[in-house]
Amino acid sequence: MKLTLYHMGHCPYCKRVIKVIQSQKVPVTYKDLDVHDKLRKELMAGGGKVQVPCLLISEKGKSDQWLYESQDIIHFLKQHY
Repeated sequence: MKLTLYHMGHCPYCKRVIKVIQSQKVPVTYKDLDVHDKLRKELMAGGGKVQVPCLLISEKGKSDQWLYESQDIIHFLKQHY
Protein backbone atom coordinates (compact mmCIF):
# COMPACT_ATOMS: atom_id res chain seq x y z
CA MET A 1 0.00 0.00 0.00
CA LYS A 2 1.36 3.42 -0.98
CA LEU A 3 0.11 6.51 0.85
CA THR A 4 0.33 10.11 -0.32
CA LEU A 5 -0.87 13.04 1.78
CA TYR A 6 -1.95 16.22 0.01
CA HIS A 7 -1.70 19.05 2.53
CA MET A 8 -1.04 22.74 3.16
CA GLY A 9 1.39 23.93 5.80
CA HIS A 10 -0.98 26.43 7.42
CA CYS A 11 -3.95 24.02 7.69
CA PRO A 12 -4.67 22.94 11.30
CA TYR A 13 -6.46 19.78 10.10
CA CYS A 14 -3.41 18.82 8.03
CA LYS A 15 -1.17 19.37 11.04
CA ARG A 16 -3.38 17.05 13.09
CA VAL A 17 -3.06 14.29 10.47
CA ILE A 18 0.71 14.80 10.10
CA LYS A 19 1.12 14.50 13.88
CA VAL A 20 -0.56 11.07 13.80
CA ILE A 21 1.51 10.00 10.77
CA GLN A 22 4.70 10.91 12.61
CA SER A 23 3.69 9.29 15.91
CA GLN A 24 2.62 6.07 14.16
CA LYS A 25 5.72 6.18 11.90
CA VAL A 26 3.58 5.69 8.80
CA PRO A 27 5.49 5.75 5.50
CA VAL A 28 3.83 8.58 3.58
CA THR A 29 4.78 10.77 0.63
CA TYR A 30 3.87 14.41 1.25
CA LYS A 31 2.57 16.76 -1.43
CA ASP A 32 2.33 20.38 -0.25
CA LEU A 33 -0.12 22.45 -2.28
CA ASP A 34 1.50 25.66 -0.97
CA VAL A 35 4.80 24.70 -2.61
CA HIS A 36 3.59 23.22 -5.90
CA ASP A 37 0.53 24.89 -7.42
CA LYS A 38 0.16 22.12 -10.06
CA LEU A 39 -0.85 19.76 -7.24
CA ARG A 40 -4.24 21.50 -7.05
CA LYS A 41 -5.03 20.24 -10.55
CA GLU A 42 -3.70 16.79 -9.68
CA LEU A 43 -5.90 16.65 -6.57
CA MET A 44 -8.97 17.85 -8.48
CA ALA A 45 -8.43 15.35 -11.28
CA GLY A 46 -7.94 12.41 -8.94
CA GLY A 47 -10.13 13.12 -5.93
CA GLY A 48 -12.73 15.38 -7.48
CA LYS A 49 -12.17 18.38 -5.23
CA VAL A 50 -9.38 20.60 -3.96
CA GLN A 51 -9.64 19.98 -0.24
CA VAL A 52 -6.90 19.19 2.23
CA PRO A 53 -5.97 17.05 3.96
CA CYS A 54 -6.47 14.29 1.43
CA LEU A 55 -4.88 10.88 1.71
CA LEU A 56 -4.38 9.00 -1.54
CA ILE A 57 -4.35 5.25 -0.91
CA SER A 58 -2.89 3.22 -3.78
CA GLU A 59 -2.88 -0.55 -3.76
CA LYS A 60 -1.77 -2.85 -6.57
CA GLY A 61 -4.72 -4.24 -8.49
CA LYS A 62 -7.24 -1.85 -6.90
CA SER A 63 -8.59 1.58 -7.77
CA ASP A 64 -7.02 4.51 -5.96
CA GLN A 65 -8.95 5.72 -2.93
CA TRP A 66 -9.01 9.44 -2.12
CA LEU A 67 -9.79 9.91 1.56
CA TYR A 68 -10.81 13.36 2.77
CA GLU A 69 -11.58 14.70 6.26
CA SER A 70 -8.91 14.62 8.94
CA GLN A 71 -10.85 12.39 11.33
CA ASP A 72 -11.49 9.80 8.60
CA ILE A 73 -7.81 9.83 7.64
CA ILE A 74 -6.73 9.46 11.28
CA HIS A 75 -9.18 6.59 11.76
CA PHE A 76 -7.79 4.82 8.67
CA LEU A 77 -4.19 5.28 9.85
CA LYS A 78 -4.91 3.97 13.33
CA GLN A 79 -6.66 0.91 11.90
CA HIS A 80 -3.85 0.04 9.50
CA TYR A 81 -0.68 1.11 11.38
